[in-house]
Amino acid sequence: MIVYCHKCGTKNTDRTTCSNCGTKLLTDINNDGIPEIIQEIVQVECPWCKTVNKVTTETHCKSCGGPLPAVSHNNSGIDRGDPPLPPPRQLPKVYIKKLKYGNTLFKVGIIFIVPFIWSILFPIVGFFLVRAGLRNAERKITALKNGIKAEGLLTNIYKDTSETVNGGHPWRLEYEFKTKSGTLIQSRKTGAWNNNNRYRKPGDKLWIVYLPENPLINAVWPPVD
Repeated sequence: MIVYCHKCGTKNTDRTTCSNCGTKLLTDINNDGIPEIIQEIVQVECPWCKTVNKVTTETHCKSCGGPLPAVSHNNSGIDRGDPPLPPPRQLPKVYIKKLKYGNTLFKVGIIFIVPFIWSILFPIVGFFLVRAGLRNAERKITALKNGIKAEGLLTNIYKDTSETVNGGHPWRLEYEFKTKSGTLIQSRKTGAWNNNNRYRKPGDKLWIVYLPENPLINAVWPPVD
């Protein structure tokens, strides 16, 4: 059987690993030389840095190194993949920067402060908006870095047409999980723009990381925004 390596393109005959790079070869079901996983490849947008990865067997982003969502077994969507590593975890710096300085509250706060620095009221309002944006970001960063894992369930997902940015609408995700003590926590993720969410559906399993002292501070792992 002839199979072309999905990593380097080398032609291999009757082998299970590539003769050039040593990569484990994928199954060629119809014996046309092209593994089926390549024919219906899933493009996964990195949740940390937005780089689009054409996922076959890769588990980490080619750009920032952050863990990627897993491709489902039939290559049609996203599943939860491997569980998060024990805390503390290292997060890509580009993602931390995005959370802190790319959120709406921070951006609006800066708009209130910079152009109206000569006034009194607007900079005060801007200060509180900036502070709220940074606090929200820190809570999520803390959950992703130091939270313990839990098995979660996606209960609902839909496009929120009440919000529009550049002609697009964000995803709204609702999910639930149980803490170690058995308490059921129901959460809602708003403003999720990641293109991977188009593959998701209610009933999908998720990995959740949360703070034991306050399970309401939680996040989906890897992120969905």
